[in-house]
Amino acid sequence: MQINIADLVRKIRSKREREKVPGILHKGLAAALETGNNLRLPKEDFMFIIEDVAEEVAEEPGFEGFEAPIDKNGANILTTIHNKLVNTHTEDLKHWWKIFHAAGEDWTITSDAWEGTSWGFFTGDDAAMKVMAGRIVEQVERLEIKNLMWPE
Repeated sequence: MQINIADLVRKIRSKREREKVPGILHKGLAAALETGNNLRLPKEDFMFIIEDVAEEVAEEPGFEGFEAPIDKNGANILTTIHNKLVNTHTEDLKHWWKIFHAAGEDWTITSDAWEGTSWGFFTGDDAAMKVMAGRIVEQVERLEIKNLMWPE
């Protein structure tokens, strides 16, 4: 029937008054707009997690000396990160990183506006979606990145 369910749900959500958006979505969006990520994770804590997981990768055979580049200027790829990957699924960060490493890819993560989850999209808030996407674009421009990988 060619009905795009995701677009339909987003459109329905956009019709709700903002204060009536389901709790976790409304709170996640508010946190992301205020702090750049829905976890309200401070920059220092985010960087600690990234560096800690990178150290775990570096301990694996074939990945000696591995580092996860943060805010590398001029990299080929900037990758955003889903919030759950720095919260409860840090092991899943390693898969992309190992592929980048094996391919010899020049990549980086930004320490600001790193969250790739579009809370504006999930809540049907186009203005918020534009703000969050704009922040990522700002990081691409600031770091002079050639390509954006937005896995969400």
